[in-house]
Amino acid sequence: MSFTFAPAASFTERAGLFVSLTGGTNSGKTFSALRLARGIAGPGGKVAVLDTEGGRTLHLKEAFAFDANVMDPPFRPERFAQAALAAEQAGYDALVIDSFSMEWVGLGGVLDWQGQELQRMAGDDFRKQERMKMASWIKPKTAHKAMVYSLLQRRIPIIFSIRGEESVKPGEAGEKPTKVFKSVCNSQFPYEVTVSFRLETERKGYVDLSDPRSYKMEGAHEGIFRNGDRISEEHGAALAAWARGEQPARPAPQGEKPRRGKDALFTDARAKAEEGSFAYHAWRADLPDRARTALDEIGDELAGIADAADQRDAGGYGLDDERGEAA
Repeated sequence: MSFTFAPAASFTERAGLFVSLTGGTNSGKTFSALRLARGIAGPGGKVAVLDTEGGRTLHLKEAFAFDANVMDPPFRPERFAQAALAAEQAGYDALVIDSFSMEWVGLGGVLDWQGQELQRMAGDDFRKQERMKMASWIKPKTAHKAMVYSLLQRRIPIIFSIRGEESVKPGEAGEKPTKVFKSVCNSQFPYEVTVSFRLETERKGYVDLSDPRSYKMEGAHEGIFRNGDRISEEHGAALAAWARGEQPARPAPQGEKPRRGKDALFTDARAKAEEGSFAYHAWRADLPDRARTALDEIGDELAGIADAADQRDAGGYGLDDERGEAA
């Protein structure tokens, strides 16, 4: 078989796009994942959801349009790979897996599978369990790796919603214990994807980039997600643009209007000034003659004071504030 190569710029197909977002209970994982998926798929695109938590995503069917599959145990790794392939072949524009943690900790998932293997190999013999522990990981970890390799071949964008939990790490050499936030999945998986980050604990759906060890972002992705951003469809659209090889637009933070160019700002300021001037002259025209004369005299006096101040600041002649005399 012969191989030919072409310039990278000639490839117009969408690059693989995989996003993992981790959050604790009530952090807005599912809602945020669906917002990202809708932004990636576009307003008319088709979104598929693989629900591993008894149909919890269906509570959001009034807020989002998507097709769902509620997966029952066992949560074997190969089933997740099969679901992703099926969604791609069916022509969906984005896939949400909520929650992907079940592949690791769910019934029939990797950890449960390893426990079953250990029981099969050693039974209740504690000493034999110690000897067989390494061997009991072979099948589940091999299946997990095969799933990862299969997912990496997919061209459908996938959003992995992952549970997170906080644990306490004992201090060393007399140091205080520290709190550690971990994703409930294989520890390496968040680094296999294109972008990974966690959500804030106190606010639903807000990006938390306070710990550099808790996220993966490179290049253009650093311009798409900012610490404190609330996940929106704009973030998904920007990711989709990047995957198509386009320059992604930087989403505006919630509550902040997009920045405008200086020409647009100058035009707005001039329009407001003209509007104010028109209003002033309309108001002045309605005043009696004596009032208009007095207003003009006050304006002339204020203008003279301003001119004197300008001259003094420029080093010329002006008023001496302390003596009330010419300087």
